[in-house]
Amino acid sequence: MKRGNKVGSEQFAITVSSESARLLDEIAKNGIWGRNRSEVAGRFVDRMLESFVEQPKAKLPAINLRTRRK
Repeated sequence: MKRGNKVGSEQFAITVSSESARLLDEIAKNGIWGRNRSEVAGRFVDRMLESFVEQPKAKLPAINLRTRRK
């Protein structure tokens, strides 16, 4: 039984170097990140985007850019 992604998914084409394609194929051989290069690449993109938009670990004070210094 195939389980669907709860948030949905979209397909689109990407271009990678030949070396990257070979690496994706090698990673796919162990089956942990996906069964083929497309699934592995999708996981990598998802993980990178998650870390890119991750909430900061420490809160920084707000800066009011409209206040003029004298």
